[in-house]
Amino acid sequence: MIKSSEGRWQEAEGKGTIKCSHQLNSSGSALIVTLLLISILTGLVVDFVYDVHIDTSSLANWSNAQKASLIAKSGQNLSTLYLNDIKNEKYTDQRDFEMPVGQYLGGSIDLIIKIEDENSKFNVNSIITERGDTNDKHLPSLKKLFEYLNINPDLTLVIADWIDPDIEPRLADSEYNAKNSFLWSVDELKLIEGIDEKTFDRISPYITVFGDSSLDNTININTADVPVLVCLVENMTEALANNIIEYRKDSPFEHSTHVQRVSGMESSIGILLGGKTSSKSKIFRVTTTSTVNGISRVIESVMDTSREVHFWREG
Repeated sequence: MIKSSEGRWQEAEGKGTIKCSHQLNSSGSALIVTLLLISILTGLVVDFVYDVHIDTSSLANWSNAQKASLIAKSGQNLSTLYLNDIKNEKYTDQRDFEMPVGQYLGGSIDLIIKIEDENSKFNVNSIITERGDTNDKHLPSLKKLFEYLNINPDLTLVIADWIDPDIEPRLADSEYNAKNSFLWSVDELKLIEGIDEKTFDRISPYITVFGDSSLDNTININTADVPVLVCLVENMTEALANNIIEYRKDSPFEHSTHVQRVSGMESSIGILLGGKTSSKSKIFRVTTTSTVNGISRVIESVMDTSREVHFWREG
């Protein structure tokens, strides 16, 4: 301590104490400011690195998605080779299968081509004629299909009102919000009152909206499943349908009339069924799924053997 001229030791000591405290406070503040700046800079760097990572990942995902889309489209083109070969076949007997891809695409690239016979299903649009009238041959078949699947057959009348162009209801409120036009996709059935997800899942494997509704012979006898076979003829039974399926495993039908060779089908049932079926399909659903580095794209189309596209959906 330094003694002043007035001899005030305490005051000088006090002043010395104050001066030391000021120095300590300045150092502490500088340290806090430095730490704060370091924290801010660290946060900015982390945020910048994160943004770069996100942008890079997004760009990579976008690039992989584009590649997957192009490969899925290539798969659609490959499927036309199969459709073209069908023209030279006497009959078709595969309901659905995966088409092999002959070329190796790489370890991180995968392509699956699934082809499904649409002519193995009942064409729900056929219950209404091109003129807009009720098709008295096909509407009863759709009713029988619903009955076989334990679904309320009255729903077929609601479907008919949804499709036909008039506004006359077959049931109460069955014309409410009706489309009054043919279905473009079986998914549209979900819009109809009374067809919930469970009902749709039960009927969708056996119905289609594609085919020539003016013809009766749109069902392939070689690929149709039991519910479809049962619904085509009034007196057709599940047992007879199973007889047909067992017979065609070893001897596919080269002509629809050959169904009369099956045990129990020699009667009028076989004759009627032969008149409503064919042995060769013309319309197929093609689903191609491509995966590139974990990013997938799916393209679904419906094409005929002339390679005309009736439906296309990509997702």
